[in-house]
Amino acid sequence: MKISRAKPLLGTLVEISVDGLDEDAAHCVIDRGFAAVAEIHTLMSFYDAASDVSRLNAHGTFGVQVHPHTRAVLLRAQEIAEHSEGLFDITTAAHLVNWGFLPAPMSTQPPESAASWRDISIADHVVRFSQPLWIDLGGIAKGYAVDCAVTAMDLPAHVQVVVNAGGDLRVSGPRAEPVLLRSTLVTDTVPVVEIADGALASSGGREHQRPFHGNFVGPHVGRGGSSVGTQRFVSVAARDCVTADALTKVVLAAGMNAEPILGHFGAIAYFYEAGAGWVTLQSA
Repeated sequence: MKISRAKPLLGTLVEISVDGLDEDAAHCVIDRGFAAVAEIHTLMSFYDAASDVSRLNAHGTFGVQVHPHTRAVLLRAQEIAEHSEGLFDITTAAHLVNWGFLPAPMSTQPPESAASWRDISIADHVVRFSQPLWIDLGGIAKGYAVDCAVTAMDLPAHVQVVVNAGGDLRVSGPRAEPVLLRSTLVTDTVPVVEIADGALASSGGREHQRPFHGNFVGPHVGRGGSSVGTQRFVSVAARDCVTADALTKVVLAAGMNAEPILGHFGAIAYFYEAGAGWVTLQSA
């Protein structure tokens, strides 16, 4: 029996489907999945003054002890920033505030314009900024929350599970799930990919290539993007959703040059650019 439920979390609608359990058991494990997502929502919200993100934005230069989940996301963000040479950068929040995408956080120290992911140090569970900066985990936390939901449900291999958070999804179980790569940018054929025991995340639009000092930044896209105003859409398939979520921003910025980065993380991208159509990107 397939049981599906949805809840508004992470700024989107999160849907969890379970197939292979009786109704009561399915609802029980779905509750565990939603509880895991809600915890990540609370810890990493840019808008909640009590979240780890808000406490870091307010006091990061003094050092802030964070939850193990927050530490895990920060470490993965640092890893992807390093391998993408800063194309993925969680410290672009100040630019998002300036553009009106995010409200200004409660902070007594204005962020330094030159601050980047390299100014974040993580020792045990204490995070410290070497100069004032603001972070936003919106480009990676949703994928991590999806992974946490699957882990929290802890289901046997014969049970089919799909967690979908606004297009960031994770599949676990005996069957592949077909996924349409839909976007408002795509006016011709819509591809279908199958995801089995893995994840897929999608992102697109012009907002990821905003100009900044001759290069480009956007929601978690650091300096060094590609052509300004280019309409792009990307879906990234990876082993876990946290990686797929973050890499969508890298591919939007790097375009065809993203293949080595995708290869490092064992990921594949389905990339659409207006006027050029679909291309599959993966490292040999």
